Amino acid sequence: MTSTQLRSAEASSARPARRPHRAAAAVLGAPLLLAAVVAVVLMAFGLPAVKGSPHDLPVGVAGPSAASTLVVEGLTHREPGALAVTGYDSQDALVAAIRDRDVYGGIVVGPSGPTVLIAGAASPAVAQALTAIGQQLASAQHATVTVRDVVPLPAADPRGIGVAMVVLPLVIGSILPALALGRLGARRRAQVAGALVYSVLGGLSTAAVLHYWFGSLDGDYLAESGVMAATLAAGTLALLGLQWAFGRVGLAVGAVALVLVGNPLSGAMSAPELLTSPWREIGQGMTPGAGSQLLRSVTFFDGAGATGGWWVLAAWAVAGLVLVALPARRGHSAASK
Repeated sequence: MTSTQLRSAEASSARPARRPHRAAAAVLGAPLLLAAVVAVVLMAFGLPAVKGSPHDLPVGVAGPSAASTLVVEGLTHREPGALAVTGYDSQDALVAAIRDRDVYGGIVVGPSGPTVLIAGAASPAVAQALTAIGQQLASAQHATVTVRDVVPLPAADPRGIGVAMVVLPLVIGSILPALALGRLGARRRAQVAGALVYSVLGGLSTAAVLHYWFGSLDGDYLAESGVMAATLAAGTLALLGLQWAFGRVGLAVGAVALVLVGNPLSGAMSAPELLTSPWREIGQGMTPGAGSQLLRSVTFFDGAGATGGWWVLAAWAVAGLVLVALPARRGHSAASK
């Protein structure tokens, strides 16, 4: 037997010995990896809800100067850094500030006890917290608290579940079309056109479900559809751009970021101010957070406080278009125009 044949025989005899080791490593490694993924998902979705607490939450106080000053000082020192308290000359001024989304709500100091002004449409969680604070103040004064919802949620969905849960469908609704359009191998212009047509149709259908079926929205249907379409377009175009520039890895990284970062940090289930910095800013700088707050502003507050959300969505959409406009990657040259 020649030396070459001998080496080949030795190599072939060694292969079966290595395969069981690799198989055993895979069997042990896969469960560890999956367990780590489950833990990461749990932390991403559970941590904001379990550990969330107010950070510079904007609230207002109105009433006689001496009494309101005492309440402001009490609230400020209650939990340092939790509340950002602003004083107002009258109840009407405080109501106007709530409707302009300058504050989430506030307390009107009166001789018969405090009146708590809330905006359930801005955040049911914050409304509940403000109500509890008002009850404590009333208890200290041996008075009765009055609660008034200035901007309530629709009667069909008084807890705002529909507005909170729509974020995840919008995230998935951005990932799936980007994946599908990329796999079709169409020209880049066709992919962009497909993404825009899909976003309009997706916005109309999603808003229709929330508005007419669930009753979670009670604003202008076309305006709500516009917010949904803009959110879908921003996410889809950004993912298309990442896929065009960096291939499947770019799409995968973008999708994971939307699901594990953008979705849980959106503040849709509570309020952005219940997240600490920099997570609050990161969440509001991504499409789920911007779209969620934009939907509340357009639907319940006549567009007040909507400017920032529009700019964020526009930035993501433009970034996606810029990436799509880059020279084609190898393998995309046939569909580069």
